Amino acid sequence: MFAQSPASPGGSARRPGVGIAIRATTPPVIDGREDDAVWKLAPPMTGFRQFDPGEDLEPAFRTEVRAAYDDRFLYVLVRAFDPHPDSIVSLLSRRDVKTPSDQLKIIIDAFHDGRTGVEMAVNPAGVKRDFSIYSDVIEDPTWDGVWDVKTRVDSAGWVAEFRVPFSQLRFDRKDLHEFGFGVWRDIARLNERDSWPVFRMSTRTLISQLGVLQGIRGIAPARRLELLPYAVTKTVPDGVAPGPPNRIELTGGLDVKAGLGPNVTVDATVNPDFGQVEADPAVLNLTAFEIQFAEQRPFFQEGIGLYKCGGPCEGPFYTRRIGRAPQLGAPGDPAFTTILGAAKLTGRFGNGVSVGVIDAVTRRERGVAGTTIEPQSNYFVGRIVHESPGGARQIGAEITRLDRRLDAATEPYLRRSASGLIVQGITRFARDRWQLMGYGGLSEVDGSAAAIAATQRSSVHLYQRPDHEARYDSTRTSLGGRAIGGELTKLSGWLRYDAFVRYATPGVEFNDMGLVTLVNDMQVRQELDFQQLTPNRFTRASFSFISAESHWTTGGLPAARLVTAHASAQLPSSWGGALTWTLSELGGPYCVSCARGGPALRQSLKQGLRFDLAPDVRPPVVPHAVIRVGRSDDGRSWYRGAETGLDLRVASRFSATLYGSYDRVANDQQWVANYGALLSDTTHYTFARLDQDILALTARANWTATPALSLQLYAQPFVTSGTFSDWRQLGAPRAPRYEDRFRPYGGGTSPAGFSVKQFNSNVVLRWEYQPASVLFLVWQQGRFRRGATTGSFDAGDDVRDLFAAHPDNTVLMKLSYWFNP
Repeated sequence: MFAQSPASPGGSARRPGVGIAIRATTPPVIDGREDDAVWKLAPPMTGFRQFDPGEDLEPAFRTEVRAAYDDRFLYVLVRAFDPHPDSIVSLLSRRDVKTPSDQLKIIIDAFHDGRTGVEMAVNPAGVKRDFSIYSDVIEDPTWDGVWDVKTRVDSAGWVAEFRVPFSQLRFDRKDLHEFGFGVWRDIARLNERDSWPVFRMSTRTLISQLGVLQGIRGIAPARRLELLPYAVTKTVPDGVAPGPPNRIELTGGLDVKAGLGPNVTVDATVNPDFGQVEADPAVLNLTAFEIQFAEQRPFFQEGIGLYKCGGPCEGPFYTRRIGRAPQLGAPGDPAFTTILGAAKLTGRFGNGVSVGVIDAVTRRERGVAGTTIEPQSNYFVGRIVHESPGGARQIGAEITRLDRRLDAATEPYLRRSASGLIVQGITRFARDRWQLMGYGGLSEVDGSAAAIAATQRSSVHLYQRPDHEARYDSTRTSLGGRAIGGELTKLSGWLRYDAFVRYATPGVEFNDMGLVTLVNDMQVRQELDFQQLTPNRFTRASFSFISAESHWTTGGLPAARLVTAHASAQLPSSWGGALTWTLSELGGPYCVSCARGGPALRQSLKQGLRFDLAPDVRPPVVPHAVIRVGRSDDGRSWYRGAETGLDLRVASRFSATLYGSYDRVANDQQWVANYGALLSDTTHYTFARLDQDILALTARANWTATPALSLQLYAQPFVTSGTFSDWRQLGAPRAPRYEDRFRPYGGGTSPAGFSVKQFNSNVVLRWEYQPASVLFLVWQQGRFRRGATTGSFDAGDDVRDLFAAHPDNTVLMKLSYWFNP
């Protein structure tokens, strides 16, 4: 794909996809100007092409790029010509926040492997954004490189002048280097994106589409050592008695990043504190399965792409397990497990081999009663991947291991150890237009007979189900399983195709280190995609797909069947919308988890319809709206919901978002509880009709004084209440008629309803007073109230009651200082 032969400086500008970097005898001054001598000598890279909204079209304005280097830095100057510089959109925000501004971005694949790289972007206001890239197309926004850029708007348009330390790039030790290289430009007022070389959105690749930057000679990988000590002082509530905060904590820690030679990097953290990250959204989970939350802690975000398989395979490593909420905790106990220390080792070598290792230790946590609520634990993850030149083939393996130091209080409930292994391969063929992925996995957990019996009975496995394919054994002290899967994908063109198959045995258990809730499963999924490649008079862009998915238990019992159709379009005005229709439980499959260990329950047809408004994001006020409706259980169950909100940009320095959602849900087969002896034919598996209201508001505000100084506000009140009626138990769970599947229970009574109110907020002042050195001032507040209800939902009263609840306030100051000796 790439031109590999050397090119003369004069000819490089005329050869698409090949650029030349010249050695700078005198480094340029990074000031956003083109008046340095080196820029007059460096040959320009031209020939930009539009890739959005149209592919490989002539851009509206001309763009030129020049590159130079010395022993320590790569320098890139991008000149973005614009006949109306007063129309260039330049909005302030904090680092790594994208605004509807003009933008220039450079992409560098220093290994030139076609699979990995980094991106560095800037808007005319000087706001920096950066990403690392893995598996060719997946962007990881958690990478925060240390690099410089200056911008300047002038009569010809605007300029961005980059200085990238070679210490921030990974490459092999050799005399002559070729970097994968690309430049993207966004023109906000035209909603246009251009690139050098041409980028084709019709192909699901990114790094492998880059051009080549030649001429870099005589550089060596830098010695890398970065130290980030930090101190934290905070006032926190004592967690037991109500009242004002009565405990002051003063702690400190250290982050270290060190290079072990040119190809290996070690990241370590001692006593980390993540008090500046945003709180998780409030939810009330009434399903049988765990909810997955996004990782927001920087240490565990950065570089996590190496530990992901690059496709829909198992999830053996879920970083939120490290520092998790104590599993045996009660109200008033610590909310999270303390991380004593963690380390990551990452290596990338010229033969295409990448290695990653993570090890973390968490402290034993005690509850207010003095007993252990989470034992001391050690988490280990190892990953090795080999990629062919150009990234056309990849094979990798990942192992996980958890060891807990149990005591008498925890041994009956928690597994002592857990191990997992995933082996996966990817190959592209037919000129990279198709991709085949396959994987296999093994897992095993060990513990006391009581702990493994509880694992078998958990909502992931449900071995006690009377019609389960596997046998429940209360004497077992280990449990193991295996999973295999494969995916065939057409990567390019206006018509794309994807097929996925999976088989997972009942004993698969990755959930000590990962998050895998669907086991005892055979799955087939197919999807056909349609993508518009060129704008026309009616639509600027459009995308549609239809998918079909089926699941069976390993014994052959139909467990789910669904069809999804989706269509979205953007008009020439940049406004658009999307419509998604889902038809599920076709043919009456059986829900094996609905009765929480009871027999499989036949399901009736379900339908759902969702509309999303896709607005033009460039105006100062941007509305958003979502409408969703659905029905099931022969009309007895239904939902109606809506989300609406606004993005506000009232000034260059200030932005805000306000979103609200309200859902009214009627679920005629909400599980309530099971009564009776375990594995007894007299057990009562009870359900009821649940009428539930869910209201959530989310507000964010951002004020930016400079790209290095910002103030953020996040607040989310959440209120839900539900009432139960028509209490029933399973009668003939596989009956074709819905009404024959249940019979009365409770003698005309109904279970008690519920009312849950929660408020989370934080205010963060962030000042990067010098590169990578940051001061955080944080105020966090949480309120929670839960009780029973028999009345109807009243939004006003419920919100007032929420804010009458006692607040838990935490005030934190965190200061870090970056050393680069």
